[in-house]
Amino acid sequence: MDPATQAVMLLLSCSPGEASICRPVDMAPTLYASLDQCRASLTDRLASAPNGEIVGRCRSIDPTVTASLPAGYTTVVVTRGTGDGGATSYLVPRATK
Repeated sequence: MDPATQAVMLLLSCSPGEASICRPVDMAPTLYASLDQCRASLTDRLASAPNGEIVGRCRSIDPTVTASLPAGYTTVVVTRGTGDGGATSYLVPRATK
């Protein structure tokens, strides 16, 4: 995942007769650099389905969960001895040349 990605748009396609029956839209989730960009795009996307056949939501992406890093950062792993607790990862600014 691109480190610049901060939000994802998820869409569901719902049955017109049964609003409780929804399935993921048959496309990959769309990624955005900000939550505001995602929400603006979501408004346009939902406007194309005025009868509510498509529902969606934008969510922030937690870099610690997705293992993505902010721009200009890297991970440094420090190892102390052996075993399960022998290594610790740190998020640090990348050195500039």
